[in-house]
Parts: sequence; structure tokens; C-alpha cells
Amino acid sequence: MDTEIFKVFILEDQQLDLELNKRQVRKYRPDVLFAVARNRTEFREKLVDFQPDIVLSDYNLPDMNGLDALLYVREYLDGTPFIFITGVLNDEEKVADTILSGASGYLLKENLRKLPEVLATVVEQNSQVMQHREREWERRKSNQTLLAKSIAELREANFLGSDKIVSALQKVADNLG
Repeated sequence: MDTEIFKVFILEDQQLDLELNKRQVRKYRPDVLFAVARNRTEFREKLVDFQPDIVLSDYNLPDMNGLDALLYVREYLDGTPFIFITGVLNDEEKVADTILSGASGYLLKENLRKLPEVLATVVEQNSQVMQHREREWERRKSNQTLLAKSIAELREANFLGSDKIVSALQKVADNLG
């Protein structure tokens, strides 16, 4: 098992539910650091600075809903897995909306004992996604470098139509950037 500290951000306004969530997370990884928010203000003040490995969120909170929280995470920490732990998402349409909006999963509070399994699955899936993104980023970076070198060489060349080719390639480079 990984020896790094597992950073979990929990958005939950009920103290008992918060403690139950923490207990189940520790079953997955005992070496965990928690950040907690109980409302929108705390959530926005703490989330980005904390840089969590995963976000666990209730759906209904005093001044926001979980979908708002999910969209905020997607905007500021796009690759961070997000799991709803709630008693409310028993409506199939809401479940579909949350997944389509980028949630990694959801768990009903009555099934909280399954959280360690859900965490293992989501963390593994996210690891694969992040590896793919990193490979894709490296490929794009390599292509941009190759394109920049080619443009530089073409600018030195002096043949009929080279300006048009350089201009077209520069547009491609700008679109990739």
C-alpha cells in the first residue's frame, strides 16, 4: 500500500455522519489527513489550498447542494475524484445527473460500510485516468516542440510558398497551445 498520506476532503454538515465517514475512510487507508467543510463558505475557503486526493460530499447541505460542490471541484481541481455519500440520491434521474456532471460515484449512507471498496475502485480508476492524461500531455508537448522546430527551419528556408506553409503551421501550433 502507498505510504503517502491520503488527503480526503469531506463536505458534510452532520457531525455524526462526518465521524462515520472518517471511520470508513480509515478502514481503506489509516494514514489519512482530513479537511472538513460544513457549508459553501468553508468549502470554497479550504478546498483548493488543501489539494485533496478525493472529495466526499453529502448532497444536501444548508446553503448549497452537492452538484454545486461537484461543479466547483471540476472547475478548480478537475482530476480530483468526487464521491457523493448521501441519503438523498435514490432518484435515478439525480444519480444520472451527478455521474454525467463528473462524479466518480455515489454511495447511500445506509451502505456506508462499502466505502472502503468504493474508495479502492475510484482511486484505481483515477490513477489510470491520470496516467493517461500525463501520457497525452507528454505527447502534445513533444508534438508542439517538433512543430516549433519545423516552423523555425521553414522560416530559414527561402522557397516559393514557404511563407504560406509557415503561416499555416503557426496556426496549427497556436491551436495546439
